[in-house]
Amino acid sequence: MLSLKSSVSKLPELKKTLSNSTSPLLKNIYENLDELKDIYELIEKSITEEPGITITEGNIIKKGYNAEVDKLKEASTNGKVWLVNLEAKEKELTGIKNLKVGFNKVFGYYIEVTKSNLNLVPDRFVRKQTLTNGERYITEELKEIEDAILGSQERLVDLEYKLFLEVRDKIEKEIPRIQKTAEMIATLDVLCSFAEVAEDLNYVMPIVDNSGEIKIEEGRHPVIEKMISSANFVPNDTYMNTESDRLRNNNRSKYGRKINIYETGRINYIDGTNRFICTCQIC
Repeated sequence: MLSLKSSVSKLPELKKTLSNSTSPLLKNIYENLDELKDIYELIEKSITEEPGITITEGNIIKKGYNAEVDKLKEASTNGKVWLVNLEAKEKELTGIKNLKVGFNKVFGYYIEVTKSNLNLVPDRFVRKQTLTNGERYITEELKEIEDAILGSQERLVDLEYKLFLEVRDKIEKEIPRIQKTAEMIATLDVLCSFAEVAEDLNYVMPIVDNSGEIKIEEGRHPVIEKMISSANFVPNDTYMNTESDRLRNNNRSKYGRKINIYETGRINYIDGTNRFICTCQIC
């Protein structure tokens, strides 16, 4: 999802770049390009930037997306603070200065009061365990904190996974939109590749008509030119038409003329894909 969000985040800038295009194809892409803003916003507000390795171990949902998740995360991380605050609060309310809040695996969390202070214990304290030198109690507030701390992590993982699935299902419903946008991006990617090759290798735009003639000036074979470097490749002029069965070119060697035949075919093939081609001029 984060990869999808990263990709979608570039769409507004891309669409802005296309806004001034005069090409019919690029104008059509600009007018129909879906920026998928709702999908970006959904992922942005729901999924944390550094999730867990697997979706079943938690740490997926961003703070602020779900109130229950925020509460459970707070319980998981701030449980000790809650207990310290509760202990200070109960000391103040009861006047029992040596009151303390503790925990063991058998009885869970408790409030411990020594025998000398049992007369100060309020009715809201519920006896939990009797000791030799005192009593251990629990209150409604401590019980809520205990439930929050002990069950928070497990509930948090389950809830985050559930919310993740809900987000995923919402995005799944928008797959046709995502695919349509991806198709347009793929088209732009191909066009950019064509443009980069044309710029780097000095290709030109062909003039295409129905005259029945092929006229190539300073044509180059795109593959052989790369194999031997453009500095050592000798460009060829070629002419042919539908009224003659002859191919005229300025290459004097037998091997060169053979290359020229391949070259002419390759140039016309590239021309058929509406790309710039490896020649000075073709018409």
